[in-house]
Amino acid sequence: MAKRRLSTAGRALAVALVFALLFAVSGSVFISASADTLGTTIYVKTTKTTTPYLYYWGDGGKPDWPGKAMTSEGDNVYSFELPYDIGDLTGIIVCKDGGGEKLTDNVTTFTGNLYDVDSGTWSMYDTSGIKITSFGGNVESPQYIGASITLAMEAEGGSGDLQYKISISGDANEVLSDFSSTKSVIWNPTKEGTYKVLFEVKDGSGDTNSRTVEYVVKDAANAEDPIFLSATPANGSEIQKGGSTTVTINGAGGKVNNNILFYKAEVFDASGNAVNTPYYTTGNRVTFTPDQEGEYTVKMYIQNNTVNNKTVDVTYTFKSTSNPISDTDTTVNPVKVASIALDKTNAELKTGESTTLTATVTPSNADDKSVTWTSSDEKVATVSNGKVTAVAEGTAVITATTNDGGFKAECTVVVTKEQGNTTDTQTDTQTDTQTDTQTDTTTDTQTDTQTDTTTDTTTDTQTDTATDTQTDTDTTTEVDTDILGDVDRTGKVELKDAYILQSAAIGKIMLTTAQIARGDVNHDGVISLKDASMVQRASLGLETLK
Repeated sequence: MAKRRLSTAGRALAVALVFALLFAVSGSVFISASADTLGTTIYVKTTKTTTPYLYYWGDGGKPDWPGKAMTSEGDNVYSFELPYDIGDLTGIIVCKDGGGEKLTDNVTTFTGNLYDVDSGTWSMYDTSGIKITSFGGNVESPQYIGASITLAMEAEGGSGDLQYKISISGDANEVLSDFSSTKSVIWNPTKEGTYKVLFEVKDGSGDTNSRTVEYVVKDAANAEDPIFLSATPANGSEIQKGGSTTVTINGAGGKVNNNILFYKAEVFDASGNAVNTPYYTTGNRVTFTPDQEGEYTVKMYIQNNTVNNKTVDVTYTFKSTSNPISDTDTTVNPVKVASIALDKTNAELKTGESTTLTATVTPSNADDKSVTWTSSDEKVATVSNGKVTAVAEGTAVITATTNDGGFKAECTVVVTKEQGNTTDTQTDTQTDTQTDTQTDTTTDTQTDTQTDTTTDTTTDTQTDTATDTQTDTDTTTEVDTDILGDVDRTGKVELKDAYILQSAAIGKIMLTTAQIARGDVNHDGVISLKDASMVQRASLGLETLK
């Protein structure tokens, strides 16, 4: 495979572009800090006075009006040491020259420790030798199990090279990326709860600085509104000019009416021209061929099936490139891994069953796309090259980790006990009230070895007067007939069959080989949302399955 060769300036520009593109989704990085990271020193920046006073109130009390004089820090920045944490403040007012003339109205929202009077915005005023210039995620809290959240930070200053660490704590504890030059990592939460994301940086002398962000993670199992989890390739990835590019949208929610989600994608080239004709379908993919270099934009929509058709939309950008090779610069610029995603985030297996997980590493032209597979509990489930085998009842988390960059993606596997086919030994609670009307020519002297549906457990020595032609009926509603689309084998195609196929298509349940054969109504060899849609239409009499 040909590799890109860029000059030193070109490589620096490429790194900057990739990092900038990383946060194109949902606006720029948001910063959210708790009281323990804001501290007690509050700063004000203003050009409207050189002697500002701070009036404040909160759980820790308030001063007399017009407040307290602030101390100059230089560069139009002034400070005041509060008697309690900034997080306990209810509001502040900045006054001019100690005379009570207000420079601000009541400020009651605190998202940093430095308030700019001129712009009316908050930021972090960092007095450490290592200054954290940005930190956070590309999407805001709350998020959902299976979401793909990009966490990143930037810092400057200190002595020597800076190293970064990103970890989570709360309902699950994990180091997502240990101290290294890596500034960003993708987090795929697998458990609902409240988490603190800790961003840490240290320099060559061992000096450190840190920030925290809080995330609430929810389970989308019963969510009615549509939810965007992630898309593949990852936002900011490179795509090949002239090559076929497929973008897969991963959604959740829509648990209302027939439990079907609809997807649409609008693709625009580097000149802003529409590339495709978008429309809503049950398919969650869009394929296009970039015919020019530059930034391609894909706006993705997910919609539920309600009267108001609630919709969520997210925009990703991709860089189309021809991967040019310079004849004058022989320096090889390796293509690094940016993210990894699994085709399933949840799976249910019975003991002895297996399923195969598919890992997608982006960008698609990364030099090292190798993956290491691990299981959190091999007594419950083992994994080899993506093939997961259920061993015993329990829950195990299967993790795929890229060898380049250590990016991770997880799938939670729930193993239940195999319900094998055993001899029917249950006692039927019904009483046989029929009377034999025909005379049997022989006397039945054999012991009845089949468990009858009555409570009669003695040897049958009476003379039968009729030939017993009835067969014990199993308690299940399953019928011995294979009908295309009748996944649960009830003898007819129903909305329940469409729901089963939808759940299988998004990886929430596993189907048997026989169920797959009955559910693959479009005969393409896989269970997809298209099969679910066709079965739904068939159950309503709008389509005939062949």
